Amino acid sequence: MVGRSAAVLEVKGVLDIPAAPWLPDLPEKDNPGQTEALNVVPRTGKSYGPLSGLSALSTTPLSARCQGAFSGRSAAGTVTTFAGDATKLYRLVSGAFVNVSQGGGSPHNTSADETWRFAQMGERVIATNFADNPQAWTLDGSSAFADLSADAPKARHLAVIDPGFLMLGNIGSTPNGLRWCAIKDPTSWPTPGTSAAALVQAGENTGLSGGWVQAVIGAVGGAQGAVFMDRAIYRIEYVGPPDIFAFREVERARGTPASNSVINIGPIAFYLGEEGFYRFDGSGSTPIGASQVDKTFFSDLDQNNFHRVYAAADPINKLVMWAYPNASASSGNPNRIIMHNWETGWWSHAELTLEYLFRSLSQSTGLDSLDALGYNLETLPFSLDSRVWTGGKLILSAFNDSHNLASFGGAALAATLETAEVDGGEDRRLFISGIKPKVDGGTITSAVGHRNDDASAPSYTTATAVGADGFCPHRISARNARARVSIAAGGSWQHFSGCKARAKPEGVR
Repeated sequence: MVGRSAAVLEVKGVLDIPAAPWLPDLPEKDNPGQTEALNVVPRTGKSYGPLSGLSALSTTPLSARCQGAFSGRSAAGTVTTFAGDATKLYRLVSGAFVNVSQGGGSPHNTSADETWRFAQMGERVIATNFADNPQAWTLDGSSAFADLSADAPKARHLAVIDPGFLMLGNIGSTPNGLRWCAIKDPTSWPTPGTSAAALVQAGENTGLSGGWVQAVIGAVGGAQGAVFMDRAIYRIEYVGPPDIFAFREVERARGTPASNSVINIGPIAFYLGEEGFYRFDGSGSTPIGASQVDKTFFSDLDQNNFHRVYAAADPINKLVMWAYPNASASSGNPNRIIMHNWETGWWSHAELTLEYLFRSLSQSTGLDSLDALGYNLETLPFSLDSRVWTGGKLILSAFNDSHNLASFGGAALAATLETAEVDGGEDRRLFISGIKPKVDGGTITSAVGHRNDDASAPSYTTATAVGADGFCPHRISARNARARVSIAAGGSWQHFSGCKARAKPEGVR
């Protein structure tokens, strides 16, 4: 709470500073939000929670950097997780990644700036990397990937579009082109425009404007799908023969420069545009980061690596995350995460290095399988009732910088939170003798950031630990002050909801 009056302080002697949205784009003076929310998640509209570190789930890594991953579930309920690097496709078997590339060996040639993208249509999982023919795997049946069809074009993007089409985007030598298979048969790709194609509703569209196709997604906002271009967004509507699909431009001059930043969650999608982050409902886009985090994000992003901006969602906690590299990233791997709670609108960020971020399905793991994964009951990275051990549950996953599949189930990361700046009101100084962080666990210290004029950067007192009365002792007099709360790594806590400050106004500055 900013600019609390001196009268309130004199009567109560304690200033309540609640947790607030992280708003780094706003000036520090009179900023109604927090100035820092590092290594935490925006948990509710009144609190932040811990962000857990990565804990490996696989025992055998990929041979090289992960360039795409996917989990599929068969009609029988069996979960299979796939991943791809520059030269191979893998399947996760009992915690180990096994090469299941067509013909074995290293048959693929995925460019460093390309991604393996996957989709599931019925019992088939289809993968494409643009360099090679689209690959297919039959769940509960295949032992290796194989070409989807000799007639299917090479493509950068793909999605399943109702009522039963596999649509490929950015195809061959036509980066603004789309092509779709015969209805309900992803192995059938008759030549567009022929009577054979018309008979099975296969077709193409090579006339979209707005640059290259950057992403194709399925159902969103009542539409069968959407196409994201560099500078346009199209709504896909199934209209049946003879046109099959209508592509209606709903965003002009707004698209995405980051193809992996697009993610749909139920009836909505989120993406990174040239100006910032947006929410898309199938008919138009709404900015979600303007005057909050957009400028801070772009000033931190290594803009030579837009293709390394990866989006994933945690539907349980209503979070969408974007992992990205900044200028200090090693080999271009993402080393930052920015997070948005789509229910509350709050943001936070984290410093964490990984190769790839995605939403996976957990594989069922019994107690007799723990030894194979290198765990015992004393060294489990997750509790026995965690969703990680229960097959088919959606979990937020990543590949760490050792090429291993990992889950956000490790120890809580060291967190830093800074409150809004307060003053004594009436141009008076503020004397602070203690800070009481409102945190329900963990090892906590606090410091006071202080300054006497708006042009100066704040200085910080020495951090102090919580005393028997719940307050961290301080003695500082300043025109403006804020609380910095640090929560040590590995602690057990659930909510940070702000601070209380023992404070009183002093004489006029």
